[in-house]
Amino acid sequence: MAHQALATYTHPALLVVDEVGYLTYGTDAANVLFHVVNDRHEHQRAMIFTTNKPLTAWGRVLHGDDLAQAIVDRILERGRLLALDGPSVRTRHLRLDEPAPVSSNQADGDLARISGTRAPELPEPTPRRRSTGSAAV
Repeated sequence: MAHQALATYTHPALLVVDEVGYLTYGTDAANVLFHVVNDRHEHQRAMIFTTNKPLTAWGRVLHGDDLAQAIVDRILERGRLLALDGPSVRTRHLRLDEPAPVSSNQADGDLARISGTRAPELPEPTPRRRSTGSAAV
């Protein structure tokens, strides 16, 4: 049974493991990952790993520096490490890496922006007024 479960991960031509380190692996999962990586390494099958963690932090994620080092050694023996820097693709529409232009709406301080647009898509139906101390309900 265990051999069949491993075959799901060891036999495809390419295995992609996304977001290593996003969640901490359980001890058993970390050991299974080692067996998958080791088998794929021995059979020269391609693997791609994505992570936001430096390789030095994989020991904390995988419950042990020795296990993490064994996995990383097998991955990088014939592999390449590509460091991709820059803004997140998921939030690029927000243009967070660009300085925001100062507008008259920001005169009272920074306003919270929930959507990715710079100005409200649907303006308020009434003009913004300063409170006079009374409220209508």
